Amino acid sequence: MVRTGQTRGGLGGVTRILAGSAAGQGLVILAYPLLSRIYDPADFGLLIVFSAVVSMAGVLSTASLEAAVPLPVDDRDAAAVAWAAVASVVLTAALTAVVGVLAGPWIADLLGVPALAGFWWLVALTVLVLGSYLVFSEWMVRERSYGALGRRNLLQGVGQVCTQLGLGAAGVRPVGLLLGLGAGRLLGIGGLVSRAGLLHQPRPSLAAMKSIVGRYRRFPLVASWSKLLNTAGLEAPLLIISAVYGDARAGLLGLTIRVIGGPAAIIGQAVYQVFNGEASARVRAPGTVLAPFVRGSVLRLLAIGVVPATVLVAFGPGLFAVVFGAQWREAGQFAQVLAVAYLAQFAIAPVSQTLFLLERQGLQLVWDSSRLVLTAGGPVVCGLVGASISTAVLVLAIGHVACYGLLYVLCIRAAQTSDRAGDKRDR
Repeated sequence: MVRTGQTRGGLGGVTRILAGSAAGQGLVILAYPLLSRIYDPADFGLLIVFSAVVSMAGVLSTASLEAAVPLPVDDRDAAAVAWAAVASVVLTAALTAVVGVLAGPWIADLLGVPALAGFWWLVALTVLVLGSYLVFSEWMVRERSYGALGRRNLLQGVGQVCTQLGLGAAGVRPVGLLLGLGAGRLLGIGGLVSRAGLLHQPRPSLAAMKSIVGRYRRFPLVASWSKLLNTAGLEAPLLIISAVYGDARAGLLGLTIRVIGGPAAIIGQAVYQVFNGEASARVRAPGTVLAPFVRGSVLRLLAIGVVPATVLVAFGPGLFAVVFGAQWREAGQFAQVLAVAYLAQFAIAPVSQTLFLLERQGLQLVWDSSRLVLTAGGPVVCGLVGASISTAVLVLAIGHVACYGLLYVLCIRAAQTSDRAGDKRDR
């Protein structure tokens, strides 16, 4: 079947997706006060390392081919891309299992969580689930199943929370925390089995799959590594903290990041959608300027985020002790230090699309690389010189602020350059 270019869904579809995401992730955030009383910091430390390993392997597992699923005009070509991505996911999961057999205990000891070696089977299984989830989600996007995506995002949060709370209350710890990640994403299977899902498409031949992968070869050759760098910039600092300071400290830091970063991510996703639409309209329209819009968006987000950031700086340890339990007071101290860093992320990350809209992907790759160095390099140096965990978190926060400051400079300069070029064309 060939696409006819219908445009059902529009803003209403985006609203349904965002509503489902906000409800699902909101439920996960609201569950933390219960989870923090069922599981201890070492359990959360194992979860943090497990999530980081799974996330980086999961990003690589699809070879970024899932991003090409919505692009072909013909559904047969799209199905060929999707099945090629699924094949890549299966291969990556199998390789992950082999790595676990050969080097699982060594990797677990290196990362400061020896218990991970006993759960490497679950690492491989979750990589399989996560990679498949990414592919099936893109098929749902292609089919414009926006309502189904919104419901899926809600059910994902429900599945994760019910698994983690239910198994934790039953004494299945810490595996309940780990299983929750995959259990939630299993609910994204609609892109496979729904009435218009991938299983109901004609099976592509091996030759068709090889041909379509060749057509979209820049996705695995270029985009996959950029995505890995982006993910590593988020996850690598936590792996380093765990390796140097132990799983309990990594658990404290991990809870801090999830609590203060989760709400910011939900709001930021909505702002990102609006910014992308408005900024792209300015790029297309003659006689309009982009740089003031970028600057104004950042200032408005700073005004929104400064109040909760101030509360965390002033009352972080006490708030965490009351909400999550006395053993999590140190996490509140980390929140005090990281509040400004996540304020910078909240205000600046939504405008990062500026670089893509202006076709400055090279600058985006430079920034992804810089963030990895700035955020991971600090904790590495602290570990080498024997600095305290408090110092390592402070250095991490400084690196975080620096990398988002750099992102703002790159975006605003790219926008100013575009505005000047537009002025010359209009004269």
